[in-house]
Amino acid sequence: MGSNNFEIQKLSAAIESDNETEFSDCTNLLIEGKLSMTNEYTEESTHYKRLTVDDIAESLNCGLFQFTCSVVCGLCFTAEGLIIQSSSIIVMSACDLNINADNRIWLSMSLLIGIAVSSAFWGRLGDSYGRRKVLLLALSMNVVFTFSSAFSFSYEMLVVMAFFNGLGCGGVLPVTLTYAIEFFPRKYRGMAASSSNAYWCFGNIYAALMALLIITQSVAISVGQVTLTGWRIFLIVCAIPPLIALISLSLMPNSPRFLIKQGKREKTLKVLRAIHRINSQCRTQHGNQPFCIKLSDLPTIDDLHLSDDVDDVNDDNDISKNIDSCYSKLQRFLRQYAILYSRKWRKQTLMITVIWFLYCFCTNGLWLWLPTFFSLYTHGQKCQGPSISINSSHSMNTPALNQSSICIANTHDTSIYRDLLLTTFATLIIEATFIPVINVSGRRLLFSGLALATSISIFSIWLTNTSTGVLVFSCLFTGLSGAAWTILNVWTSELYPTQLRSTSNGYINFCGRIGAVIGTMTFGLLLGLGCKLPIIIMGTACFIAASLALFLSDTTKVEIN
Repeated sequence: MGSNNFEIQKLSAAIESDNETEFSDCTNLLIEGKLSMTNEYTEESTHYKRLTVDDIAESLNCGLFQFTCSVVCGLCFTAEGLIIQSSSIIVMSACDLNINADNRIWLSMSLLIGIAVSSAFWGRLGDSYGRRKVLLLALSMNVVFTFSSAFSFSYEMLVVMAFFNGLGCGGVLPVTLTYAIEFFPRKYRGMAASSSNAYWCFGNIYAALMALLIITQSVAISVGQVTLTGWRIFLIVCAIPPLIALISLSLMPNSPRFLIKQGKREKTLKVLRAIHRINSQCRTQHGNQPFCIKLSDLPTIDDLHLSDDVDDVNDDNDISKNIDSCYSKLQRFLRQYAILYSRKWRKQTLMITVIWFLYCFCTNGLWLWLPTFFSLYTHGQKCQGPSISINSSHSMNTPALNQSSICIANTHDTSIYRDLLLTTFATLIIEATFIPVINVSGRRLLFSGLALATSISIFSIWLTNTSTGVLVFSCLFTGLSGAAWTILNVWTSELYPTQLRSTSNGYINFCGRIGAVIGTMTFGLLLGLGCKLPIIIMGTACFIAASLALFLSDTTKVEIN
């Protein structure tokens, strides 16, 4: 009977995999009577030990496709990095829009508010309708509103454009990393995700370099009623990387993890075959291996054994069951967020949320104001004791006419953009140093150590009293905080299973961006009164985040499902 069941399974596999040779052999056995088709042949006899979701990920040997995926996801981070960096540059250079000390905070604030209010929404959509679809829509928004910002005829319009740009960024930031890690086996997951996230540095470098080459030049091109000055041309150029990322992503497939969780086995197999075919083009140790996965090997919805506390996202798309009311659909949409605070996930969610809030509060609060901080030293101001010492006729609260003259001086002062460029290069160098050790030292220990070093560098910015010292410690701050940021993103994406990953990333990004908004507002308001208090607040918040991280579980080299 055992032999019969085995042969029946072979026949079923041959039918399902459309293998003519195996089907013919099994048919001959039936003709010869070697298989007894009796009551012993039940539905249970056709069950296999199917692959798990993590088994499928482990079968994806790294090759040309994974390299391409890492680069494409990196381009998405590049686009978002330069959009956020550009807002801090425009504040200093859009001189024709009457930006002053009272209203300059709102440009960066509107961008961060847009990111905050949309992150959780995009993350949930990523779990329901696919990571790729969400990314394509979010990147399209970035392209449109970055380009449109160049034609703003007032500061209010520029602020509104920044808000809608932030709505797009809120989709790209949490979903990109979710999409990236689902194509890699456990061995390469950490390095791949951190490498993609490290492309953020290239966005910062691109923004600083374009500012140095374009804004500092006396350029004026008339287009209708708008005169394209340096900062406007700069924004047009900033729309190019998001466009490249959009085109590149449109050529990529859906995540196999997402597809299999949706029960789309045929599409999953098609994606896996495409990945194997692309990897076979490159001669590696896995390049010549045959593709061995059959449709019968892939798990069904029943095989996945989803736990009762996880909402099956397939219900969002299965319209054949019931046409629910809008209220029921909203309940199902929000149920995923409630799961994050169920008994199983509550402690972890609260801890990682607080860490994100504090870390975004301190790093974004200072990072977005670094260009303005550099300009203080350029105009003879220093951070001494509890207040800003002013050694020239320019102050933080000078009249609008003087503010305009300072703005014009900033656009032609190459030292400000040069210093900004140096800090972005420092981020790239430090991140490149720590990426290779992410799987060795572990996510938890590495992030905690880098966050602690970031806290020390923040305090050092205040203690120094020279423009050179501020530049050196600012380079350390941006480099260390950028590396820690990369580790935190990877770590967060691995803390939750596939069906919760995009939702959790979006929700935690939302909480983090709320911290970024508060931090940016706090630093901007307190900087006009003195630089001692905001620096102490930011450094302390970073230290607390580093300490709390030690109480979270490490995800290095463990299954993420």
